[in-house]
Amino acid sequence: MTAITTISFTRVNPRCAALPLVVHCLEGTARECISTLSKVQGISGHFALRSFKRHNSRNERQGDETMTDMNLYAERLGRLQEGLGREGVQAQLVASPANLAYLLGQRPMVLERLLLLVVPAQGEPRLIIPQMHTGEFAHLQGLLAMDPWKDGEDPLLLATKVITEMVGVLPVQCDRGVPAVLALALRNHFPSLTLRVAEGSIAKARIRKEAAEVNRLLAAGEAADRAMAEAVRMLRPGMSELEIAGAIIASLLREGAEPDPSLPIVASGPNGAFPHHNTCSRSLESGDAIVLDFGGRCQGYFSDMTRTAFLGDPPKEFLRVYRTVAEAKEKATSAIRPGVRIGELDRIARAHIEAAGYGPFFTHRLGHGLGLEVHEEPYVHAGNDLQLEEGMCFSVEPGVYLPGRFGVRLEDCVVVESDGPRSLTAYPLDLICR
Repeated sequence: MTAITTISFTRVNPRCAALPLVVHCLEGTARECISTLSKVQGISGHFALRSFKRHNSRNERQGDETMTDMNLYAERLGRLQEGLGREGVQAQLVASPANLAYLLGQRPMVLERLLLLVVPAQGEPRLIIPQMHTGEFAHLQGLLAMDPWKDGEDPLLLATKVITEMVGVLPVQCDRGVPAVLALALRNHFPSLTLRVAEGSIAKARIRKEAAEVNRLLAAGEAADRAMAEAVRMLRPGMSELEIAGAIIASLLREGAEPDPSLPIVASGPNGAFPHHNTCSRSLESGDAIVLDFGGRCQGYFSDMTRTAFLGDPPKEFLRVYRTVAEAKEKATSAIRPGVRIGELDRIARAHIEAAGYGPFFTHRLGHGLGLEVHEEPYVHAGNDLQLEEGMCFSVEPGVYLPGRFGVRLEDCVVVESDGPRSLTAYPLDLICR
C-alpha cells in the first residue's frame, strides 16, 4: 500500500490572511517537496506535515472499498430480518433509494416506476422491479426472488399480491420511500392489515458506518477538498454565482464524484443570509461575503463542506462574526467523543454564538448525519439525547446570518472514533480573502 502525505503551507496575500494551499506527495518524498517549495517566491510560513489515514493511492483505495461481496448484503438483510422478528413485525417494505443501496448495493433511479423490496421476518425477500431494471439487480438473485413487471402492467396489483402472500396478523412496516398510493391499495385490499411508517432496524444499522463506508466517505471528502480549492481560486468580482457553481460541479466530476443535485450553494453578499439560498445569476461584487456549500458522491457515499470567503478587505463586524462561528465550530468539534449526548454539541456551539450577541441569527441545528444521503441520522440538535458511538458520521456547521447583509457558515463532517472526531475534509478554515 502506497501512503501519501499532505503538506499544508501558505501563499502570502498582502490584503488579508494568508491563503492556504495543499500538496500531496508520495511517502518518502515529503522532505524533498518541502525543500523545493521553500524556494518558491510568495510562499512563506512553516511547513506542516499532515498525515491522514485515508491517503492511499487511488487505485488501491478503490480496490479496498469495492463492496460487491454478496456476503455483506446477505448479512445486512439477515440483521434486518432478525430485528423484525424481535420487534414482532411481519415484514419491512423498502423503497427509499438510500435504504435499497444499503441493503442491496444498488441505488435505483427512482422516477414513476415502482421498485419495492419486501423483507419478511422469515423467508426469502422479494424485489418488485420494473423489467427494464432487472439487469442492474441480476447479481442479487441468490439473495432474493425477483418479481418483474412490464410497462403497461399495474405494479400496485403485483405488489398487493406479493405482500398479501407474505403477511399474516403481525404489523407491516413501510420505510419513508413507500408511496402513499401503495399503502392505500394495501389498506383497501387487506383492511385488517396494520401498516406503520418505520425503518428503525435499517436506520440503526446505517447510523454507524463500517470501515469500508468510512473509506468511501473519505474519498468523497478528498474530492470536495480539491473542488473547494478550485472554487476559491475563481472568486472575483463580475462572476455569477451560477458560474462558480458550474465550476464546482465540473471539478467534482473530474474527481470522479457525482455532485449532489441540491448543491452547490453559492450565496454572495445579502444572499448569504439565507442558509439554503438557491444559487442564482447574481454577480459577485467587491465587499461581498460568499458562502460556498457543496459535496459530491463517491461510490454511493457523500461529502458535504462549507467555507465562507470575502472579496476585498473584510470589515470589522464580518471578522467578528467569522471568528465567532469558527470558535463555535472548534468548541463543538473538540467535545466529540463516544458517550457524549448529541444535543450537547449543539448547546456548546449555540452558547458561544449567543455569548457573542448573535444567538438570534443562528437559525438552524448544528448538523446532520452523512452517508448514503447528504442528510440522514443522526441530526445534531439540542433535543437529541442519543449518545455518540464510534462510526457515527455527521456535520458540524454553525452559522450566523445577518438579514440583508451577509452570512457566515463553516462546515466539516466528522466520523466518531474511539479517541474523538476524525474530519472527512481537510481544506483549511482560515479566512479566505480574494
